[in-house]
Amino acid sequence: MMQFFKQLGKWRIFLIIFQLTAGWNPAAAHEGEPHGEPPPTAVSNIGGPVMLSGEAKKNLGLQLEDTDLRTIYSLIKCYGMVDPIPTKVHWVTVRISGRVLQVFVNLGDSVEKGTLLAKVESRQIGEPPPQIEIQSPVKGIITEHHVFAGEPVEPDKVLFRIMDLSTVYVKCHIYEADIAKVKQGQRARIYVESFPDKFFEGEVDILGGQLEEETRTLPVWLKVENPRRELLPNMRAESNLITGEAADAITVPVEAVLGDAGNYFVFLEKGEYIEKGTYFVRQPVVVGMRDDRYVEIKEGLLPGDRVVVKGNYQLQFMPAYSPEKDEDDVKAKGKK
Repeated sequence: MMQFFKQLGKWRIFLIIFQLTAGWNPAAAHEGEPHGEPPPTAVSNIGGPVMLSGEAKKNLGLQLEDTDLRTIYSLIKCYGMVDPIPTKVHWVTVRISGRVLQVFVNLGDSVEKGTLLAKVESRQIGEPPPQIEIQSPVKGIITEHHVFAGEPVEPDKVLFRIMDLSTVYVKCHIYEADIAKVKQGQRARIYVESFPDKFFEGEVDILGGQLEEETRTLPVWLKVENPRRELLPNMRAESNLITGEAADAITVPVEAVLGDAGNYFVFLEKGEYIEKGTYFVRQPVVVGMRDDRYVEIKEGLLPGDRVVVKGNYQLQFMPAYSPEKDEDDVKAKGKK
């Protein structure tokens, strides 16, 4: 009996080799069956194609974006702080000794040029004593407030500090190796924690005259338009100085790409299958340039492909879709 099974094994191996060398086409065994793109078949429980219903996509907060031809930039990244422009900072004082009668503004108030800030009564003899109105010299925000009603004042006392924040500086530091790539007028994109989904346009305005000895970095001041006063002094900022660009690159948002070097991938939408939902496959990609918003895709995607940009991290751990499980479910329902 054992000899019979050994002989049978040899014949099976021979048959497989014959089929491969003779160019046997497995598809021929399915002639006459319906054509069309079937859903992808799972190769393992995790990591295979994922089928999601509309409700599941909503629960995951799934967001998709098209692969497209875009301009991608080479950048120098640096970190720093938001600073007021020195010529736009104003200290408000008085020229006389006296006593504060009234204060009309509070810390953080926006004021126009000529806004009444306070009234001060002079110590000069008179009946009544002379009064002086303190007005704002500029349009801006009250960032310091040092006076209260009834308080005595002297000519050297600062009453208010007013900043015009319609334009601000972001001071950052460039490493010595990157200094040759930085020039006055260069564009930059700035991010702050308070507005994580937004960037601010800026440009290099001042290059420091010398390196800072301890850090071996060059201070650089970026001028940023701030019409809504969203950027405030001392906010931490991440700056991206644009040093070059490549047009018409196939790109996806940086959030779409998962994995690590040599094993990058995206989740690619493959469309609807009957009425079950939408399925997604794990698509390997080869990446190129990367900036603060987009990644160049050298291989793996074409313009128009839809990829997952939010919710893709969770998709990695979703059970793979199994057509066999669907068939089992149908059979189970038929027996009830």
